[in-house]
Amino acid sequence: MDLRVFLASLAAAAMAVSAPFTPLRAAPAAASGSPSPRAAVGASRELLARPPQLDRLDNGLTIVTLPMPGAGTVAYYTLVRAGSRDEVEPGKSGYAHLFEHLMFRGTPKMPAAEYERRMQSMGADNNAFTTPDFTLYVPTIPKEVLADLVPVEAERFAHLDVPPPAYRDETGAVLGEYNKSFANPARALDEALLGVAFKTHTYGHTTLGTRRDVEAMPAAYEYSRAFFRRFYTPDDCTIFVVGDFDRARALDLVRASYKDWQGKRVATEVPAEPEQREPRATSLTWRGPTTPRLAVGYKIPHTGASIRDAAALAIVSALAFGSSSELYQRLVVTEQRVIDLASDPDDVLHRDPGLFRVDARLKPSTPFDDVVRAIDEALAKIARGEVRPDRLEAVRAHLLNDAALELKTPTAVAIRLAVWTAVTSDVHAFEAYGHELGQATLADVARVAGAYLIPARRSVATLASGVKK
Repeated sequence: MDLRVFLASLAAAAMAVSAPFTPLRAAPAAASGSPSPRAAVGASRELLARPPQLDRLDNGLTIVTLPMPGAGTVAYYTLVRAGSRDEVEPGKSGYAHLFEHLMFRGTPKMPAAEYERRMQSMGADNNAFTTPDFTLYVPTIPKEVLADLVPVEAERFAHLDVPPPAYRDETGAVLGEYNKSFANPARALDEALLGVAFKTHTYGHTTLGTRRDVEAMPAAYEYSRAFFRRFYTPDDCTIFVVGDFDRARALDLVRASYKDWQGKRVATEVPAEPEQREPRATSLTWRGPTTPRLAVGYKIPHTGASIRDAAALAIVSALAFGSSSELYQRLVVTEQRVIDLASDPDDVLHRDPGLFRVDARLKPSTPFDDVVRAIDEALAKIARGEVRPDRLEAVRAHLLNDAALELKTPTAVAIRLAVWTAVTSDVHAFEAYGHELGQATLADVARVAGAYLIPARRSVATLASGVKK
């Protein structure tokens, strides 16, 4: 499953969910006296009603707990901080995603059919997804069966053992997923943008890997076993327990079930991406009829470098390209030259320097260069400080309120904690992000737009139909 798809499903589900837990609260009033320039701009907001708590076992496994009394369910997520960025060996892309599949294939003590039977008997909603920076396993269960789930999850993480026939079957399924995915022009455009934007860093290939590498997977059984030993280790994994549970009892369960899991993470030497100093571009011709598509990426620092910058970039995303933005209203609504235009604030999340993305689908008569120029101009206006204070306040409030609406369920809270922990190594980073969103100033958004979202740091990929009308 793709992270964007998962987050979108959470947002949609939140519209229909009500829970007694209150996820968003106002921060305490500031002490009397003159406020700081940043504090004067907006009211500080805390996205979580209570902070998560962190414990660590002797083997290095980290457990993050956040009770939500009355929720009725528990999200029991396992974060493995290995994604496609860790696929540094030539010819070995796509293995983080492959293990998203293999982890459901069982152990000698608990074969795949038995694992599936147990999960179904618990009524578990069970899935996983892979990103460039991490892989996340996301079972959610009724609160009554937490004691049944914990040893089952511990068994597969400590003792996964996929026999060669099952391995070959799963590599065939992954190739089928690759073929299905890349029958979509949007996937091909993603691959093209990453390929032109990153010359040395492993962000240059998608989480699915390259076709050649995926086709070679069936013959790499021993390599896959080594991959598991390198990255599925307790010292670089984090369990998130969020929902309706007793914290002391949950910690006892985890300690008892995972105490024998051993291993040390092998550090990945990811090649650093050289500084980009001029615009880059590539173009694709799609073999069949399709809507013209455009993907633009600007190089931005890694999220952990500055949570303040990450919050400001998320605001720029909404200011410049949200449905109420001047550019969207002009190109999509009034002139109708563009079918849709979007930039996802979550795209600011990267463990290493990554891309701030803008995507568009165009009417066939609209030149790509016109839209790229309009995107650059919209960002340049923000960099010059040409944003009304009331507009900034409206966008900031919208982002915070969207987060509040989303964070009604254990699933939504667990996913946000896991994603931010994965890219920053800090379980409290999501809380810091909420604070920075509430405090971002016009100067903050102008600064990040002027420093990072400029033509010299821009890569463009375009896709057009090769079918002549």
